[in-house]
Amino acid sequence: MQHTGRQDDALENTVTCRFPARPTLHLQEKLKYHPMCLLQTLLRTLHTRSVTTTPRIHHRNMDHLPQEIHNEIGALFADVSESWRTVPRSGPAARRHTLATISRPWQEAIERQTFRQLRLRSTDLDGFEKIVRGSRRRYLGTIFYTIVLPEYDADARCRFEREPDRRANDKAFTKALSNLFGILKAWGDEIVGKEHPYCIQLEIEAIYSPSDDQNLNTGLRVPGRVIRLEPVEPGNEDDAAHRDLQDRRFQYSYLTLLRPEELPVVTSLVAFTTRTTKRPLAPKTAIDIAAKLPNLRKGSWFMSDTERRYPVLRRSQRHELANSIQKALPGSAGLRTLEVCMRQELLWNHAWHPADLTCADTASDPLCGAIRETTGGLKALTNLTVTGCLDQSLFWPSPAAPLPEPFWQNLECLDVQLDMTTPSGGWYFKARTPAEHIDAPVTVGSDALPPPGYGYSEEEDIIAAFQYSDSENQRRSGDSMCLFRWVPDETTIVPLIEAFGRACAQMPALRIASLTTTIQVPLQVHQWRSVPVRSPWGVSYAAPRAEFSRQWQLDPAFRENLHQRRIFWDVKDWLPGSHLRRVMSEIGRDRYGDELVEKHVDFWAAVMKPRELARLRCSYW
Repeated sequence: MQHTGRQDDALENTVTCRFPARPTLHLQEKLKYHPMCLLQTLLRTLHTRSVTTTPRIHHRNMDHLPQEIHNEIGALFADVSESWRTVPRSGPAARRHTLATISRPWQEAIERQTFRQLRLRSTDLDGFEKIVRGSRRRYLGTIFYTIVLPEYDADARCRFEREPDRRANDKAFTKALSNLFGILKAWGDEIVGKEHPYCIQLEIEAIYSPSDDQNLNTGLRVPGRVIRLEPVEPGNEDDAAHRDLQDRRFQYSYLTLLRPEELPVVTSLVAFTTRTTKRPLAPKTAIDIAAKLPNLRKGSWFMSDTERRYPVLRRSQRHELANSIQKALPGSAGLRTLEVCMRQELLWNHAWHPADLTCADTASDPLCGAIRETTGGLKALTNLTVTGCLDQSLFWPSPAAPLPEPFWQNLECLDVQLDMTTPSGGWYFKARTPAEHIDAPVTVGSDALPPPGYGYSEEEDIIAAFQYSDSENQRRSGDSMCLFRWVPDETTIVPLIEAFGRACAQMPALRIASLTTTIQVPLQVHQWRSVPVRSPWGVSYAAPRAEFSRQWQLDPAFRENLHQRRIFWDVKDWLPGSHLRRVMSEIGRDRYGDELVEKHVDFWAAVMKPRELARLRCSYW
């Protein structure tokens, strides 16, 4: 049997393969040869051959083995390759693809592993379309997609991106997605009515321009950024000529899908993930893409929501995200698992004045309401995770509103992780006493200013780039440390927990629910030394026989009383009132009865504190 070796070699150069662990296949037939023994024979042979040499294996008896045995051996070989990935392209890991040339059964076994997970660049789509053909498409499970943006001149590194730059990047981003979706759509059209549709997962793993990590002076690639960047002194022409913003150049640019209605509909994608990439996506972009995936079963969308210096940009993006959710998500009838994670750095400056992100006319957060309204009617949805700057409208329309139409009726797991700040510009925590409160001065008019590159002249943007300072940006973004908010503010936290409890109480299928945030607590390392560290704070519910994740089970309290309803209060020294406890006790009562175990726990003290003490004491001494 002959193979097109050049095409397979091209695949090795353009697509990187992953080989995660695979469970052993249990066969009823008693094997004459154990798969691991056959694998060891192959490895010994490959150690003595060159990469381009086909192994000379005596496979006279192996020709009679079922295809399942070859597949099992191929899976074992993939596991070994995974464990040796620290030595790039050497040993058996580099020669794995040569096994596909032994015979037809070996070709199927090896390609089943090779094409299970692929890393693909947008510049390699032509080779991808030629190589992944026939049965290889059926083996394809996950595509880790890297989108390559246009290059730019070295002179552009000294200024922020402007509208023409963003438009060019949006076009390249849209083209990269449209081309991939066009290929996948064509695959699905070829088998419609003949075979079961493909089940492929797509993850946008990285987005970059080849010019992003290029040093202005040497033209060499550099791994990181300049540690500190300060303003250029007036008249210092040498510093101005060599000004390099590096990744600061596009920190206010968010990639958007242009004309989302023209994106091809792909029925073969069942899971879609976006990660926090160096080139950030606009929050609504993930939703616009998901609208073209009618068979989507899992969505994991990590979005950047970190902009604090220019809240006008952050506010508009959150409102656009809310609009996209209301338009697109109701059509995702098959969605089972959804993660909407709006990443924001933990705020260490408790004197900071958070921006008001609500609508001016309604004084409410449109994003939280949009998530509740659109996901509440998805009958297939069983797992929901929401992370970010949130308020009680995520769970209930308003504190005084009666029970609306039942929602989240099939939801089994609800995980909500919120920031310490509220969308309306407040805080969920406060100082222990009024005397400990610190109020920083408000910068007048700063909330209405757009960032550089938005609506300014080219000369103004150049001046802004020369005057940019990391220290000034950190100061105006609340990145300095000022800690005094140690206790919950009941005016904001109680309505939030009450809305959470009321929502969970009307969810008949609920097994696990948690409402948590991250706060700072002082850790006494020595008698003369105390440092602030992170600690979880919140409340959780578990139905009988429901188990928490392994992380939480590190605390023995979360492994006890498994056959009863459980409420866990991890709220430090704060004591919730009787009304709040009564609201939480109603969760699961109609289904499981009155029996309830209510516990006050401290996961930080039980699990995290000993580890932090050991780490800090080692670093101190």
